[in-house]
Amino acid sequence: MPCHSGQRRRLILMKHGRRMRSVFAIILFGVISILGRGVPAPAQNGAVTQEGISNAYTQKVQPLKTQACGRCHTGIYRLIRAEGGRHKIDCTRCHVRFHVFRPGKDNYEEVMPECETCHEAAHGGDLVHCLQCHSEPHAPLNIPADRALEQGCPVCHSEADKEIKTFVTQHTEFYCSSCHHTRHGYVPECQECHQPHSEEMTQSDCLTCHPPHKALEVVYPEDIPQEACAGCHRNAYDMLAKSGTKHAAMGCARCHPKHRAITRCRQCHPEPHSAEMLQEFRTCGHCHGVAHSLVE
Repeated sequence: MPCHSGQRRRLILMKHGRRMRSVFAIILFGVISILGRGVPAPAQNGAVTQEGISNAYTQKVQPLKTQACGRCHTGIYRLIRAEGGRHKIDCTRCHVRFHVFRPGKDNYEEVMPECETCHEAAHGGDLVHCLQCHSEPHAPLNIPADRALEQGCPVCHSEADKEIKTFVTQHTEFYCSSCHHTRHGYVPECQECHQPHSEEMTQSDCLTCHPPHKALEVVYPEDIPQEACAGCHRNAYDMLAKSGTKHAAMGCARCHPKHRAITRCRQCHPEPHSAEMLQEFRTCGHCHGVAHSLVE
């Protein structure tokens, strides 16, 4: 019995081994068949036949599109889309050479585009270092405000530069970026540094009278409302409102065409009294008080 049992066991193992080898052979053949479908069969002379070549090599090569650049340069692509301005053009318009920068060769200057290619003497030729102000060419109008920018301000803003130096105020002593901070083009609120004349005053009211680069040269339009003047001249405004005279219905600029200018009474009231009376009372105020609160 033991002898027959051992023979039987060996026969079972041999049969199982043959079955496993058959299964392995079938699997290996299938794998080779699948892989072989994508590999071109070599011709007799060693050349690759057309059968099995990828479709990518049968299509016409197209020039690189901006969307293709955006696949790798995602941050730059989004920046141009949001703040590119007129630089929203095909990347290859500026980058005629790309993927050729080599850190070891330090060839940055020769592969990067030159601003002058499109912008010849953009600011009259007085500024040559474009990147000093336009530090991010992909967002050219997003110009950070800093001290380096100060040298270029008079080139574009010559009128403001002339005013602030001619009409000297405390503003003359400041850097441009002291007020125009954060970024180029930022217009500050006057209340950032100055207390308003009244709680009702707004930024518009400030600029109506005070040109920012010659702030003490107060100007105003002919139709400026009395309430605007009341910010500085509250006493005169209150007196005029309570007077009940025809003056109360007039605009301030009617008698004060320029700041601090005072129209004489006789310019509106010629010879209101006899010559004898006018000789005795040299000024109208002797009898009528001030113009904002007339005495009948």
